[in-house]
Amino acid sequence: MEHDHTSMEAAGQAIHTEGGEFRQSADRLGTQLARFIPYFGNPSSDEAARIFRLGEEGHPGFDSAYEDLSEALTSLSEAYKAVGTAVVSMSKNTKAGDLASMIDQNAFIQELFKFAERENDGISVPSTPVERA
Repeated sequence: MEHDHTSMEAAGQAIHTEGGEFRQSADRLGTQLARFIPYFGNPSSDEAARIFRLGEEGHPGFDSAYEDLSEALTSLSEAYKAVGTAVVSMSKNTKAGDLASMIDQNAFIQELFKFAERENDGISVPSTPVERA
């Protein structure tokens, strides 16, 4: 099977970059939302704020949902980066496998390997003197 390694590696790098850009966008939106949190009331002095922010009767409040969302966005960003890195690695590993496969199929290259793996045999070395011009 033929693979376009240049395209594959470029796509992997783009996915990795997209993860970083996604994280920056999510952080920017999170910062904008965090500015509103003080307007949601003080849970220690306001019953409605306590219920909204901390939850009640086993139901999560805004604060835990906000924390869960932040963790999920971080995980998603890291997943993008990991997938991008994996695609680049997959391309490189496939390229190395293709090379190894080509070597196994090419008789000339096989002969070169056999020659390289030989023991010290009698190889004649030219002894003709070289003259400088």
